[in-house]
Amino acid sequence: MSEERNIKIYYNGSIYTKFIPPTVVKSIVTEGEKIEFCGSIEEAMKIYGKSADTIVNLEGRVVIPGFVDSHLHLDDLGSSLNYLDLRGSSSISEMKDRLNRYRVKNPGAKVVIGMGWDQESFSEGRWPTRYDLDAVENSVPVFLERFCEHAGVINSRMLELFGTKNFPANIFPLSRDGSATGIVKEEAALFFKEKAHKLVGDEERNLESSARYLLSKGVTSVGFVSCGLESVDYLSREGSRLGLRVRVYLREDLSDKLEDLRSKIGDNPYLRINGIKLFADGALGAETAALREPYSEDSGNSGMLILDPQKLVEIFGHFKGMHAQFAIHAIGDRGIDSVIDAISIFGRDNMVAPRIEHCTVLREDHLERLRELMIGVSTQPAFVIDDWWAVKRLGKIRSVLSYPLASLCNNGIKVGISTDSPVENPDPWFTIDAAVNRGEREKREILNYSKGERIDLSAAFSLYTVGSASLLLDSEIGSLETGKFADFIILNKDPFDTKDLRSIMTLETVVGGTTRYKKER
Repeated sequence: MSEERNIKIYYNGSIYTKFIPPTVVKSIVTEGEKIEFCGSIEEAMKIYGKSADTIVNLEGRVVIPGFVDSHLHLDDLGSSLNYLDLRGSSSISEMKDRLNRYRVKNPGAKVVIGMGWDQESFSEGRWPTRYDLDAVENSVPVFLERFCEHAGVINSRMLELFGTKNFPANIFPLSRDGSATGIVKEEAALFFKEKAHKLVGDEERNLESSARYLLSKGVTSVGFVSCGLESVDYLSREGSRLGLRVRVYLREDLSDKLEDLRSKIGDNPYLRINGIKLFADGALGAETAALREPYSEDSGNSGMLILDPQKLVEIFGHFKGMHAQFAIHAIGDRGIDSVIDAISIFGRDNMVAPRIEHCTVLREDHLERLRELMIGVSTQPAFVIDDWWAVKRLGKIRSVLSYPLASLCNNGIKVGISTDSPVENPDPWFTIDAAVNRGEREKREILNYSKGERIDLSAAFSLYTVGSASLLLDSEIGSLETGKFADFIILNKDPFDTKDLRSIMTLETVVGGTTRYKKER
């Protein structure tokens, strides 16, 4: 036996080492954290049979590379798992009822945090206000976040504790009498969200919950966007134990700490700081995404541009020579314009693989500029399903190229897939299904205008593995090839042989050659 080498043979399975083209072998061998061999059972046994520490009979099961989610919020995902879940609420009344039941079950809570509501689904046909929340709970502060994470609602107690900070009316709406409605958007929402989370002080539990949950779904690597110092500190200490590979994009206000944090972390395969997350505009759901033309349902609103090209160029210049990758949120076409223009002005050769997050309301002229400037894009196919109101926001013409996928791929643009979790379900099979079927099961209206944005299953898998790995600047993950990390999952069925992709389950998740999750039989 060779205890030091830690050689494991996995054989008698259908092992997809990559997806374009689909490549299947019957056996892989891992040594330590890396893939040592891919090929036939006979060769694996001949070369490694005598020196193997462990031999695993896959019994015909399917193995694929672990999913790589290029953009999510690891801390907020944990919050959604541990705090008040408001997803699926069909009315303000139901939201209030859930808040009441949560408060009864958690009488000692110093603050109530909830996530996942969508006013578009409310039967009352309006946004919730602080008065709705006050009717249920006003003895402790309450912050309930809209599912897009760009808006929320707070109660009066939260206002009394932390004030209004003189936010402008477009992100802190007022009633006719001049009093606060409790609705908060963008910077105002972030302000109260941070206050609420500081009152809880449970960041470590949230991160651990997120890692455990993602591994159970077959996600082995993530891009953690808008990451804070507390998260970096915890992951630097516990990342290898958690077993999830995390590539960090710091919040903009922490940008000056980039180099110090990298030096502190050192060479850590489970935690790397790639760069900085920036926001060029807002979100469609909150009607703050910056559009060239007004929203179809609100002729007086074109959204808000948070960072114009000049400001972006200034930020880029601050990091010149630091090998900082920028992940820039841009949903509306005017927001996308701002990012592209800034990169063009600053000089693409002076930058490290810049990427746009979402890139939702695309125009034809964007495609050529994205390709020429080699700007990557992190997309979220599941938005097509949950943003069921998109055509109402954008109109038919803009819907044709919105939530793009095929157009980006067909134009040679580097693309990775993500969930923006907890904005979307972090289960990869929901996202894979959305990429392939584009909301057909749910009869989404946007499919009537954008069927051409579907992609096939092989392409979806490739984008969700090597595509996302490339966006994260990581050449050691995304496929099962010799020399790469042994990050893979064992499935209950072959995705290429089933019509119901959402029924697929992860039976086991291996990261760095070590089993990090195993489904109980």
